[in-house]
Amino acid sequence: MRFFWLNFHLDYACKHSGACCSAGWPIPVQSDRASQLQQITSRADWLLRGTEASDDVAGTLAVEPDGRCVFHGDRGCGVYAARPSSCAHFPYLCLIDHRGVHVTLSHYCPTAASMLFGHQGPIEIVEGPPPPTGLAIPEGLDARESLPPLASPNRLMSFDEFAAWEAYAVGTVGAHMALDVAWPEAPHSLGDVCRRLVAPAWPAFAPVITRYLAAKAFASWAAYLDDDGTAAVLKGVDAARAALQVEAARQCARAERMLDAQLLKAAIRQSDLLLVHSTDTQVSSSASQT
Repeated sequence: MRFFWLNFHLDYACKHSGACCSAGWPIPVQSDRASQLQQITSRADWLLRGTEASDDVAGTLAVEPDGRCVFHGDRGCGVYAARPSSCAHFPYLCLIDHRGVHVTLSHYCPTAASMLFGHQGPIEIVEGPPPPTGLAIPEGLDARESLPPLASPNRLMSFDEFAAWEAYAVGTVGAHMALDVAWPEAPHSLGDVCRRLVAPAWPAFAPVITRYLAAKAFASWAAYLDDDGTAAVLKGVDAARAALQVEAARQCARAERMLDAQLLKAAIRQSDLLLVHSTDTQVSSSASQT
């Protein structure tokens, strides 16, 4: 099996920021992993057994009142070697098809978000190692039994054509800004905030924003899940651009200052928290049409 990455993601490694450990979302624990964890912890309250418990899943990790995993402390994860597979899979987002495994990242992870800022040179799809998930084929959308995506309503691509289209798309997505986007619960006077605090600095961060959008064009599940094929991928890119613009305005309005690297990174993280981890398909669809 071949593995493909965007070149600016290739060197990703967990730096134990703890963002995923303190997000507050349920973390299922596989039964075999639960047995390993039980042997290395002295805590009696680390596992929550609920209706999701089954032969395969023992329960979910308990969290502290602040939403932090009970195993996460000042020194990071206390059970990293035996962490549940859902932890091992974060922040990897994988598409598996006839060509191989295509790996992109959730930029809710601060380490992944930081990688958007440091890259130099063109954006390329490159072959690399498998993500360290412990599985020969990581979790993700398995489209190996699917036909290639649609290039138009009446024509399927070949897999070679799809690979060429994807390589072109990640290299040409733009960071242009549209001031008329709309988004639920957007900051008051969004347009004014964008004009004053976001738009003047937006061009300076065009390379960073373009990399973020390239990560939405690459390994996109929409190519196989939506009847529009590659057109659906581009709609997803537009939705990500709209979400990022609104989140940038939200960050600038809260901080009362011009968009800078710190605020943009926060906006990127919040955009992927929405788009990757709590996506509302109706919201995403409406945003892509603005």
